[in-house]
Amino acid sequence: MFLVAALLFGHNRGHLLSYTLASSVDAPVKRVFRLFPPRRRTVREKQLADSYTRSPDGHVVVRLQLSSPTALLMPFEGFPKNFGDESDDQNAPVLNLNKDFIDYLFARLSELGDESLLLNINLMADFDDALGSRGSADIMQTAIQRYFFYLEEVRRQELQKLVVDAVLLGLLGAGALGLSVFLDARQATTSTGIGLLLLGQGVTVFGWLTLWEALANVLWHWRPLYQQLRMSQRLQSAPLELTTHQTLTTTLPG
Repeated sequence: MFLVAALLFGHNRGHLLSYTLASSVDAPVKRVFRLFPPRRRTVREKQLADSYTRSPDGHVVVRLQLSSPTALLMPFEGFPKNFGDESDDQNAPVLNLNKDFIDYLFARLSELGDESLLLNINLMADFDDALGSRGSADIMQTAIQRYFFYLEEVRRQELQKLVVDAVLLGLLGAGALGLSVFLDARQATTSTGIGLLLLGQGVTVFGWLTLWEALANVLWHWRPLYQQLRMSQRLQSAPLELTTHQTLTTTLPG
């Protein structure tokens, strides 16, 4: 019995050891995979013809269905009176769009690549606030343009902050590594205590970690921010077509 238990323990221990080794090997691979993710494939021409239709102007039509114009917005938002008629565009209100709506548009843009798109919004209910079809199309177009203009500015500021952080982290890491080289050289020429040795090793680790964070900002962290900035620019210029069961109006951005 003891022999069987020992064999089972050794067998399980072997599995545990192999699992530990595999985990230790997989962890760096996963980090590299996250740092250099595979590029998402865009829709090919045949798939594009099967999945999307084109407008007479050559735009790829992205169809959406809303219960009402306010379904375009977050639940706590609503179209204020005289929205879109403001003379001062800089102080004009920006309404928060529905998150699912934004995610859907970003997913479609990722598939379409550089294709120009036309937003076809089909309303399933009567227009809110007794607005006419033309007014509803203009209001929805204005809400979309203002939000993505705001999102573009936010992503631009985040990219600028990322660049500044990368430069500061790089300088800090380089300075820490330079200090660690100085401490190592001093330890080689003179006998020092354990405290200075630990300080030198800590400074070395801190320097490499800081440099790695700066390198991650340069190689990867900027990409999703830049992609959303470019998508926001494209969505601002995308024409909008409003329909119920037939085409009512088409609004092109000025």
